[in-house]
Amino acid sequence: MSDSKKRQAVVFPKEMKILQQLGENIRLAMKRRRITQTMVAERTGLSKPTLRNIERGESTVSIGHYLRVLAVLGLADDLGRVALDDELGRKLQDIALQSSKPTARQTEASIAKLGKPSVAEGDSSDRVKLLMKMARERSGDPGNGQTGRDGVAEDE
Repeated sequence: MSDSKKRQAVVFPKEMKILQQLGENIRLAMKRRRITQTMVAERTGLSKPTLRNIERGESTVSIGHYLRVLAVLGLADDLGRVALDDELGRKLQDIALQSSKPTARQTEASIAKLGKPSVAEGDSSDRVKLLMKMARERSGDPGNGQTGRDGVAEDE
Protein backbone atom coordinates (compact mmCIF):
# COMPACT_ATOMS: atom_id res chain seq x y z
CA MET A 1 0.00 0.00 0.00
CA SER A 2 1.45 3.37 -0.93
CA ASP A 3 1.82 6.18 1.61
CA SER A 4 -0.82 8.29 -0.13
CA LYS A 5 -3.43 5.53 0.28
CA LYS A 6 -2.53 4.66 3.86
CA ARG A 7 -5.54 4.69 6.19
CA GLN A 8 -5.25 6.99 9.17
CA ALA A 9 -7.45 7.33 12.19
CA VAL A 10 -9.76 10.31 12.28
CA VAL A 11 -8.78 12.28 15.37
CA PHE A 12 -11.03 15.11 16.46
CA PRO A 13 -9.65 18.33 17.98
CA LYS A 14 -10.57 17.40 21.55
CA GLU A 15 -8.82 14.04 21.13
CA MET A 16 -5.83 15.77 19.54
CA LYS A 17 -5.44 17.88 22.68
CA ILE A 18 -5.39 14.71 24.78
CA LEU A 19 -2.66 13.22 22.58
CA GLN A 20 -0.69 16.46 22.74
CA GLN A 21 -0.96 16.40 26.53
CA LEU A 22 0.30 12.80 26.53
CA GLY A 23 3.26 13.84 24.38
CA GLU A 24 4.01 16.75 26.68
CA ASN A 25 3.82 14.47 29.72
CA ILE A 26 6.27 12.05 28.08
CA ARG A 27 8.64 14.91 27.23
CA LEU A 28 8.52 16.17 30.83
CA ALA A 29 9.09 12.65 32.20
CA MET A 30 12.18 12.36 30.01
CA LYS A 31 13.49 15.70 31.28
CA ARG A 32 12.82 14.81 34.92
CA ARG A 33 14.75 11.59 34.49
CA ARG A 34 17.48 13.32 32.46
CA ILE A 35 16.95 10.84 29.63
CA THR A 36 17.74 12.22 26.18
CA GLN A 37 16.06 11.39 22.88
CA THR A 38 19.24 9.60 21.88
CA MET A 39 19.05 7.38 24.95
CA VAL A 40 15.37 6.61 24.36
CA ALA A 41 16.05 5.91 20.67
CA GLU A 42 18.80 3.44 21.59
CA ARG A 43 16.64 1.69 24.19
CA THR A 44 13.48 1.50 22.07
CA GLY A 45 14.87 1.14 18.56
CA LEU A 46 12.75 4.10 17.44
CA SER A 47 14.08 6.89 15.27
CA LYS A 48 14.51 10.42 16.60
CA PRO A 49 11.86 11.78 14.22
CA THR A 50 9.38 9.23 15.63
CA LEU A 51 10.33 10.29 19.17
CA ARG A 52 9.76 13.93 18.24
CA ASN A 53 6.32 12.95 16.88
CA ILE A 54 5.56 11.20 20.17
CA GLU A 55 6.58 14.28 22.13
CA ARG A 56 4.23 16.34 19.96
CA GLY A 57 1.42 13.82 20.48
CA GLU A 58 1.06 12.93 16.83
CA SER A 59 -1.83 10.57 16.07
CA THR A 60 0.11 8.88 13.28
CA VAL A 61 2.46 7.16 15.74
CA SER A 62 1.28 3.70 16.79
CA ILE A 63 0.25 3.08 20.36
CA GLY A 64 2.92 0.39 20.47
CA HIS A 65 5.59 3.05 19.98
CA TYR A 66 4.08 5.18 22.74
CA LEU A 67 4.12 2.08 24.96
CA ARG A 68 7.80 1.37 24.22
CA VAL A 69 8.74 4.92 25.27
CA LEU A 70 6.59 4.68 28.40
CA ALA A 71 8.29 1.37 29.25
CA VAL A 72 11.73 2.96 29.01
CA LEU A 73 10.52 5.68 31.38
CA GLY A 74 9.08 3.11 33.79
CA LEU A 75 5.54 4.31 33.11
CA ALA A 76 4.13 1.43 31.05
CA ASP A 77 1.81 0.34 33.88
CA ASP A 78 0.07 3.72 33.64
CA LEU A 79 -1.29 2.71 30.24
CA GLY A 80 -2.85 -0.36 31.84
CA ARG A 81 -4.85 1.86 34.17
CA VAL A 82 -6.61 3.64 31.31
CA ALA A 83 -10.36 2.97 31.57
CA LEU A 84 -9.77 0.79 34.63
CA ASP A 85 -12.49 2.53 36.62
CA ASP A 86 -15.17 2.77 33.95
CA GLU A 87 -17.68 4.86 35.89
CA LEU A 88 -20.01 5.43 32.92
CA GLY A 89 -19.93 1.75 31.95
CA ARG A 90 -20.82 0.72 35.50
CA LYS A 91 -23.73 3.18 35.58
CA LEU A 92 -25.02 1.87 32.25
CA GLN A 93 -24.73 -1.68 33.53
CA ASP A 94 -26.62 -0.78 36.71
CA ILE A 95 -29.38 0.86 34.66
CA ALA A 96 -29.66 -2.26 32.51
CA LEU A 97 -29.84 -4.44 35.62
CA GLN A 98 -32.57 -2.25 37.09
CA SER A 99 -34.66 -2.10 33.95
CA SER A 100 -34.30 -5.73 32.91
CA LYS A 101 -37.11 -7.97 34.04
CA PRO A 102 -35.70 -11.42 34.73
CA THR A 103 -38.08 -14.34 34.66
CA ALA A 104 -39.13 -15.89 37.94
CA ARG A 105 -36.98 -18.92 37.11
CA GLN A 106 -33.87 -16.74 36.50
CA THR A 107 -34.49 -14.84 39.73
CA GLU A 108 -34.97 -18.01 41.75
CA ALA A 109 -31.82 -19.52 40.20
CA SER A 110 -29.81 -16.41 41.10
CA ILE A 111 -31.16 -16.47 44.62
CA ALA A 112 -30.35 -20.16 44.97
CA LYS A 113 -26.74 -19.53 43.89
CA LEU A 114 -26.43 -16.96 46.67
CA GLY A 115 -28.03 -19.30 49.19
CA LYS A 116 -30.73 -16.74 49.98
CA PRO A 117 -34.27 -17.69 51.00
CA SER A 118 -36.76 -17.82 48.15
CA VAL A 119 -38.87 -14.77 47.34
CA ALA A 120 -42.51 -15.36 46.41
CA GLU A 121 -43.35 -14.52 42.81
CA GLY A 122 -46.17 -12.18 43.82
CA ASP A 123 -43.96 -9.92 45.98
CA SER A 124 -42.24 -7.87 43.28
CA SER A 125 -40.92 -5.13 45.62
CA ASP A 126 -38.96 -7.71 47.63
CA ARG A 127 -37.67 -9.20 44.38
CA VAL A 128 -36.50 -5.77 43.17
CA LYS A 129 -34.76 -5.09 46.50
CA LEU A 130 -33.04 -8.46 46.34
CA LEU A 131 -31.95 -7.93 42.74
CA MET A 132 -30.55 -4.50 43.61
CA LYS A 133 -28.65 -6.00 46.53
CA MET A 134 -27.26 -8.73 44.25
CA ALA A 135 -26.16 -6.09 41.72
CA ARG A 136 -24.43 -4.08 44.44
CA GLU A 137 -22.66 -7.19 45.72
CA ARG A 138 -21.44 -8.05 42.22
CA SER A 139 -20.10 -4.53 41.66
CA GLY A 140 -18.52 -4.35 45.11
CA ASP A 141 -20.64 -1.30 45.94
CA PRO A 142 -22.29 -1.54 49.35
CA GLY A 143 -25.00 0.91 48.25
CA ASN A 144 -26.87 3.16 50.66
CA GLY A 145 -27.20 0.57 53.42
CA GLN A 146 -24.81 0.26 56.32
CA THR A 147 -21.87 -1.99 55.84
CA GLY A 148 -20.95 -4.71 58.26
CA ARG A 149 -17.47 -5.56 59.45
CA ASP A 150 -16.86 -7.63 56.33
CA GLY A 151 -17.70 -4.66 54.04
CA VAL A 152 -20.94 -6.22 52.72
CA ALA A 153 -24.13 -4.21 52.93
CA GLU A 154 -26.44 -5.33 55.67
CA ASP A 155 -30.15 -5.90 55.01
CA GLU A 156 -32.26 -2.75 55.03
